[in-house]
Amino acid sequence: MSACCGQAKATEELDDLFSQIQALQDRMHIQITGLEKVGNEPKVRASGSLEQQLQQALATYNHIISRNAKGQIEQVVIINKKQKTDDRIVLPTRYQDGHFLVSVSLSGNGSLWQTLDMMIDTGADLIVLPESMIDGLGMTDDKLTHREMQTANGKVNAKVGTLQEVRLAGETLENVEAAFIEDPLLGSNSLLGMSVLGRYKLVIDDQSKLITLFKK
Repeated sequence: MSACCGQAKATEELDDLFSQIQALQDRMHIQITGLEKVGNEPKVRASGSLEQQLQQALATYNHIISRNAKGQIEQVVIINKKQKTDDRIVLPTRYQDGHFLVSVSLSGNGSLWQTLDMMIDTGADLIVLPESMIDGLGMTDDKLTHREMQTANGKVNAKVGTLQEVRLAGETLENVEAAFIEDPLLGSNSLLGMSVLGRYKLVIDDQSKLITLFKK
């Protein structure tokens, strides 16, 4: 294994946020002050370039980024943890095939969880997931209702239920309606629809590839 691959593997195996940010500091050859303000919390699922991974890791912290004349990050100052009373939530995203993807954790019963990258879709009334996830989320068919739904590909039959919790960017939402449809109809996609996004005012920054949700 090359030194580069070994370093990447070691970074992936870090299980706390402090070590994750510290590893990114070393790999990016930048200075991060205020790391002691990062609490004992699990690492975040981060993807994309090193800069995008850093933005995702720091999404729940107020911070300042200084850049050089070439626009490269030189220094990051971590100020403090964002308070629950903040009126906005920053969703670090990655851009793929013309769509924004964001990491979301879901549970149907509060004990079984699944974390996946979901596509931001303001045209979807609900969270839309493949049927194969029902059991893994701690849900059962007898608790779901059948509903016909309109999609970009026409009308489909869906099983609709309520997720007990949805977590994204440090925010927890309760009792979120979700629709489950046959896996082949979704392909590899899962949609983060208006049963979550409709609770906020949504602002998309195409340049930084960040989506901000403002609490209503």
